[in-house]
Amino acid sequence: MSTSSLPRAPHHDVAPSDETALTSAKPESNDLVLEVKDFSVDYGWGERAVRAVRNVDLDVHRSQVLGIAGESGSGKSTLVYAVTRLLRSPAVITGGDARLFLEADKDIGSDARTLDLLGASERELRSIRWSQVSIVLQSALNALNPVLRISAEFDEVLRTHRRDMNRHQRRARAVELLELVGLNEDRLARFPHELSGGQRQRIMIALALALDPQLVIMDEPTTALDVVTQREIIGELRDLRARFGFAMIFITHDLALLVEIADEIAVMYAGTIVERAPAASLHDAPRHPYTLGLLNSSPPLHGEHRELVGIPGSPPDLAQSLVGCSFRARCPYALERCAREAPPLVGIEDGGRMVACWLHDGSPTNLPEPLRRKASPTARDDLAPRAAKEVRS
Repeated sequence: MSTSSLPRAPHHDVAPSDETALTSAKPESNDLVLEVKDFSVDYGWGERAVRAVRNVDLDVHRSQVLGIAGESGSGKSTLVYAVTRLLRSPAVITGGDARLFLEADKDIGSDARTLDLLGASERELRSIRWSQVSIVLQSALNALNPVLRISAEFDEVLRTHRRDMNRHQRRARAVELLELVGLNEDRLARFPHELSGGQRQRIMIALALALDPQLVIMDEPTTALDVVTQREIIGELRDLRARFGFAMIFITHDLALLVEIADEIAVMYAGTIVERAPAASLHDAPRHPYTLGLLNSSPPLHGEHRELVGIPGSPPDLAQSLVGCSFRARCPYALERCAREAPPLVGIEDGGRMVACWLHDGSPTNLPEPLRRKASPTARDDLAPRAAKEVRS
C-alpha cells in the first residue's frame, strides 16, 4: 500500500510527524473498529473546489461487512482512501475525524489503543497498513507490479512487516495464503500478465490477508470479472470472513452483489450517505428514491422478469454550491421542501435503518407506494442462496 498522505485543509491542526496520534482511549463500543464523523473531502481549493465527500458519518464493527454502493462519482472510493490517507493532492480533507481502534500489534504496542488517522505520522501509518488495515484495489492488474513475479510481491510484504521470518518461512506463508483463495503454489512463479483476471484478484485478496488485518477494504474487487467468477470470489470472501473474523468494507455499484455478502449497506449519492440499512431489508424494501432507482436499473437474479428503468438525468456538479436535496432534480417524488432544505440522515425504523429524505417526515400521505414495501424477515437467508444457485445454473 502506498504511503502517500492526503493533506487536510490549512485551518485544521495536524499532529506533527514527531508526535504520536496514538492514545490509550478505549473504543466507545468494545467491537468498534473504525469511526468516521462529519468527514468531508474536496478536490482542489477555493470556490471551484469539487466537494467529493460531504459530512459523512460512518462506523464499522468487528466481523461486520459494510457495503458502500452508488453510481460512479458518488464518493465511495474517495471516502475510504481519504480515511486511510491514501489519496494524493489536490485532494484535501476539509473537515471531520477518523479513528481506528487498534488490536494488539508488534509494531504498535501490546495494548489496544486508538489511532487518529488524520493526525497520524507517516511512521504510524506505515505500521498499521497491511497489519491493521489492508486494501484490495479495483484493478488487480494495475495494483500488482508487472515486472515482479507473484512470489516477490508476497516476499516484500512479509519481509517488511514480519522481520522475524526467514526466506523459507515467507515462502511457506505465501503458499498457505494462495491455498486460502483456491490457488496452487505454481502461481508464485508467474508474472501478473500470465494470470487471469480472477486469479489476479484472488492474489490481491491473499496479499490483503497476509498479516491478519482486522479491517479489509475491498474497492470493487469483482469489476470486469464474469458473473460466475464474481460469485466464486464472493463465496470465498464470505468463508474467509467467517474463518478469520475480520471486518470488511465492500465498495461496489452492484446492490444485488452486496446482498450476498454485506451485513449492512450504505448508499452514497453526490458525496453523502442517503440511506443505510441491513442489507436484505434495503434490497427488499428501499426507503430512498435513489436506492429504489439503483435497484430498478439492475437486472434481478431471481423472480419474474421485469423491464429495467434507468435513473433519469445526471448527478449534480459538485463544484457548485448545492441547495436543498441533491437528488431532487432526478427524483420522481420530489417535494417543494426538497428545493429549499437538505434532508438530514435520520433513523426512521427499528433495526438501524437511516434515510436522508423528506418523504419520511412522519406524514404517511407523502410516502409513495414503492417506498412502503415491507422487508421479509427471512429475505437475507432466501436471497443469497437462490442468487448463487441461479448463477451456477
